[in-house]
Amino acid sequence: MKNWIGLLVLILLGLLAWVIISDIDPFESNNGPLKDFAIDDTANVDQIFISEPTGKKLLLTRRGYPTWTVEGRYPARPDGIQLILKTLHDIKVQSSVSKNTFKRVVTRLATNSKKVEFYMNGEKQPEKTWYIGDGTFSRVGTYMLLEKDGKKSSEPFITHLLMERGTLASRFFADSIVWKDRVVLKCDPKKIAEVRFEHKYDTAISFELRKKGEAEYVVKNLNNGEIQAVDPELAIPYLKGFQAIYYEYLDRKSPKAHLDSIYNSVPRHDILLTMEDGETFEIKTFNMPVPPGSELNGKPIYYNPERMYVFSSFMKSRFRPIVQNLTFDPLTMDFKYFASSTTVEK
Repeated sequence: MKNWIGLLVLILLGLLAWVIISDIDPFESNNGPLKDFAIDDTANVDQIFISEPTGKKLLLTRRGYPTWTVEGRYPARPDGIQLILKTLHDIKVQSSVSKNTFKRVVTRLATNSKKVEFYMNGEKQPEKTWYIGDGTFSRVGTYMLLEKDGKKSSEPFITHLLMERGTLASRFFADSIVWKDRVVLKCDPKKIAEVRFEHKYDTAISFELRKKGEAEYVVKNLNNGEIQAVDPELAIPYLKGFQAIYYEYLDRKSPKAHLDSIYNSVPRHDILLTMEDGETFEIKTFNMPVPPGSELNGKPIYYNPERMYVFSSFMKSRFRPIVQNLTFDPLTMDFKYFASSTTVEK
């Protein structure tokens, strides 16, 4: 008899531990509060729809696309997508909402919450819908309400992520421009057949770097037509620099006329990449004007020494991105950098 009692105690303790870990209430009926906010198989999530109280809406989707996109128009920020999916996987219920704050929380969720719908496996109905409200006073938890199969939970809960502080609402926003991946160019450097780099008005020598065969490259001086062999140890690392180029931010404040004047001016650099399959990408950089009277180390300057505007045909958009010069420094070479003193082609 004692053995049976001991076994029963172990079973009950095991059940209690399982309940605590899984955040499941064994006494909750099918019509009771919903609190299983998490989705374990986030790899199958293929659409996320975000609605803000202001009326702004945004669709993040990878249906029909190799990667996540912003409404199918351009690539979405990988870091933002990863953060959302991690939140979806790791979210936990911290506690129920106290009786003293219950009415206020419910009212705020009904009138001022962000609505986030998670879709999976091409389904037309969301797997789960979150209503994300304010953060708790401690700024550790977030008031949230769950909806499944078109039915809202009868109660909200306080959610959190273990070992993390801050409310969860800030991770979900409907600004399509902020969601845009900050990419100027992405390509496979192994498939670059030619790089034509023109320095428009500085003293560097414009060049054309061409791949002739496996680990065989030549460079052409665009000023006089001279062609020389290039050491693969110089050419290959240089081409790898085009694998992924990112801008720092988009200019969303300057007047259109001001930006048009910059982008219609003579570029600082004009780069044309030709891939092995014939596809081409063009990148142009433009000096970034500074306010009249600007100085650096006591000397007048007319352009920002650390940043440039950039145009990229890869982006296929109307946006005006700004890059750090450091981003382009590894790409801004000239003929002398590549030229070999041993082999000259006539």
